[in-house]
Amino acid sequence: MTITKTADGDTLTIAVEGWLDTLTSPQFHDAVQELDGAKNVVLDFGGVGYISSAGLRETVALFRRVTANGGEFSVRRVMPAVMDVFTTTGFDKKLDIRG
Repeated sequence: MTITKTADGDTLTIAVEGWLDTLTSPQFHDAVQELDGAKNVVLDFGGVGYISSAGLRETVALFRRVTANGGEFSVRRVMPAVMDVFTTTGFDKKLDIRG
């Protein structure tokens, strides 16, 4: 998995490529601990072809951390297979997710 962070003002975009699963979720967790002073976070999932329950947990944990501090959180460029997981679990109704 590859994770790239790009800051623009008070918004941090985190682009993820690869699978976000049990094996890679610790790497994702570590990468998103430091938000580089950003208030808002955009996850770019354009390169994520698969997400497991471990990946969902890390995504929701990041969402809760960002919004608890008054920030905005969104997930963008979600691939159809990953969107199916968000829809099946109901997270598409809780998170700002766009394909």
